[in-house]
Amino acid sequence: MQRDVKQVAKRRLVQRNTEAEAGLWGNAGLALLKGVAGWLTGSTALLADAFRSGAEAAQCGAAAIGVRGAKRLPRREAEPGGDDGAVQASNLVVALLTLVVGIEIGISAVRHTAEGLPAAPQWPALAVIAAAWAIKAAFFSVGGGRLETYALAVVLAGTAGAWLGGRLGQPSLLYLDSAAAFFVAVLVTLQGYRLIAAAMPGGKPAGLPRTDEAELRETVQGVEGVIAVPTIRAREQGHYVAVAAAISVNPRITVLEGQEIAKRVKDQVFKRFTHVTDVQVQVDPYDPGYPYKSNHDPNQEHMPTLLQ
Repeated sequence: MQRDVKQVAKRRLVQRNTEAEAGLWGNAGLALLKGVAGWLTGSTALLADAFRSGAEAAQCGAAAIGVRGAKRLPRREAEPGGDDGAVQASNLVVALLTLVVGIEIGISAVRHTAEGLPAAPQWPALAVIAAAWAIKAAFFSVGGGRLETYALAVVLAGTAGAWLGGRLGQPSLLYLDSAAAFFVAVLVTLQGYRLIAAAMPGGKPAGLPRTDEAELRETVQGVEGVIAVPTIRAREQGHYVAVAAAISVNPRITVLEGQEIAKRVKDQVFKRFTHVTDVQVQVDPYDPGYPYKSNHDPNQEHMPTLLQ
C-alpha cells in the first residue's frame, strides 16, 4: 500500500509539473506571437492580450516552482505551518507583476483613445487571434480557463469590429479595438488582485477546487484506527495541494501499526480529493484531554491493536 500511495503522489506531482511547464512555455510563445502581430498590424487589443499571456506565463512559472517545492517537502512537515519562502515570494512577485501589467494596459488603452481617431488594424490580426485560440485549446490548457475564453472572444470582436469599421468607413467602430484592450486590462487587473489576496497569509488561491478543511478532517476521522485529528491543513500553492495532518491513535499499538494507519489516511485522502498531490501524516498517541468525537470504540481500550 505504501508503494501505491507514493506512486499516486509522484504521478500527480509529475502531472502538475508537466502542466505548469506547458503553460509557461506555451503562454510565453503565444505572448511573443501576439506581441509581434499586434505591433505589425496595429491592433491595440492584440498587444494587450500579448501582455495578458505573458502574465499567465509568469503565473505558470510560479506554479512550477511550487510543484518543485512540493517534491522537496521534508517528511517532518506533517505539522502544518511551514510554507516554502521561495514559493511565497515568487507567487507574490507574480501577483504584483500581473496587477501592474493590468493597470498599464488600461492606461495605454485610454491614452490610445484620447490621442484621436485610431487607425484600423490590419486583417492578419484576426488570423493570429484565431490561431492563438486554436493553439491554446488544442495543445495546452493550464492558465486562463473561462478568463482565456472571455478575453480572446472580446479581443477578436473588438479587432474585427475596428477592421470592419475601417473597411466600411465607420469611424465609431474604430474605437472597438481600444475598448477591447481596456476590457483585457480590467480582466488582468482583477486577476492580479485575486493573486495578491491569495498570496497573503491565510489567502485562498484561485484556480483549484476548494479544499474544505472540515471535509478533510471528516475524511481522515473516518479512517479505522484514527481516534482524533488535532490539526489538519491544506496548503495550496499554484497548481498543487499539499495536505498536512496530525492524527491521534491508540497509545497501546505498535509504531508499525501507527504507520499502517497513516498509510490508510493518505490513501483515503488521495481517493477522496483528486487534486491533492501530497499528504503528510504525523502520528501521535491519543491524549485523553483532547475533546473529540471519533470512530474510536471504547470497548477496544484494552486491546493491543486497532488494526483488523
